[in-house]
Amino acid sequence: MMLFGMCAVTAFAGAGDKHPVRREIVDAVNSNKASSWVAEDPLRNLLANRTLAEIKGLMGLSGHRSVPMGTLGTTITVGDIPSSFDARAKWPSCQKAIRDQAHCGSCWAFAAAETLTDNLCVLGKAPPVLSPQNLVSCDSADHGCNGGTLPSAWQYVESSGLVSDSCMPYSSGDGSNHTCPLPGCSGSGSAAPHKCPVKPSFLSSDSAIQAAVMTVGAVEVGFFVMEDFMNYKSGIYKYQQGVQLGGHAVKIVGWGHEGTQFYWIVQNSWGPSWGESGYFRIENWHDDKESAFAIGGGYACVQGATPSPPSPAPSPSTCEDIVTYCERGQCATKSYLIPVCQKTCGCCGEAIKPSYCNKSE
Repeated sequence: MMLFGMCAVTAFAGAGDKHPVRREIVDAVNSNKASSWVAEDPLRNLLANRTLAEIKGLMGLSGHRSVPMGTLGTTITVGDIPSSFDARAKWPSCQKAIRDQAHCGSCWAFAAAETLTDNLCVLGKAPPVLSPQNLVSCDSADHGCNGGTLPSAWQYVESSGLVSDSCMPYSSGDGSNHTCPLPGCSGSGSAAPHKCPVKPSFLSSDSAIQAAVMTVGAVEVGFFVMEDFMNYKSGIYKYQQGVQLGGHAVKIVGWGHEGTQFYWIVQNSWGPSWGESGYFRIENWHDDKESAFAIGGGYACVQGATPSPPSPAPSPSTCEDIVTYCERGQCATKSYLIPVCQKTCGCCGEAIKPSYCNKSE
């Protein structure tokens, strides 16, 4: 089962017409003594100045497809995964500036380009900052500012590579995709593409994502953005209230624990003034099934030895609905519901399944 964020104008049906940055949510979060995160005052929240349509335009939700296990990337067992890790501290010279996708649903492109930049840097390839605009303008399998998927983006990375940001500077902040200039440049840099030296890896579990972050510094993943997330200021985010707005693609750079609470350290693409200086911390999907962070695994350019997963391996989960908004009869038209509404959609392990179940693969 895979869930991949796609930044597009599509939002979850029933999201309503309330602006997600509102005092009602902020007060509820900040008055909750059990809350592990703090909400930003609406008067200081930069997203409050964006219309509801503009906020929804930052996100969306992709289709789902299967990736044959064992066909992408290679790993070598070398040891155990620690309780905490931060690639920013491990490889400080590989850290680049936080960027802003602005008024374009290009999170899928930013997270892919930034993940590949980090991966190649950690692998000693000394790449320049790679171009998200390359994906927005030239990846014909995706839809530019109207959205993209992780599998398609990384297929483009594998087949074509990415040019430098100086060759194709980001120009889609106004919501336009712009024409692909390749094989030339729209900027002044070199048009030489930068590729992963091996096939990009699909990381199908939490431990595989952790191993990849420890090995190459970053992994691109997706999650569901709920209304209260738009009010995030600091702390370890866990869903408290509001409807789902859509999906979002981001870059994991580490993880940690606060007491017994596990969290991922994540780089966003909403500018350095958002959240914890452009980053946020969030609970895993096991503990927050509404946000379902990284439930579908992720992608990175992995080469070399990786730590081994914990032993024994976790038992496979039973076929259940893992979110509360499953609606019978919606699955045929809203394929993004299928992976998180397996039971309601009738897509469990039965021999005969509805044909729409294949849309989640």
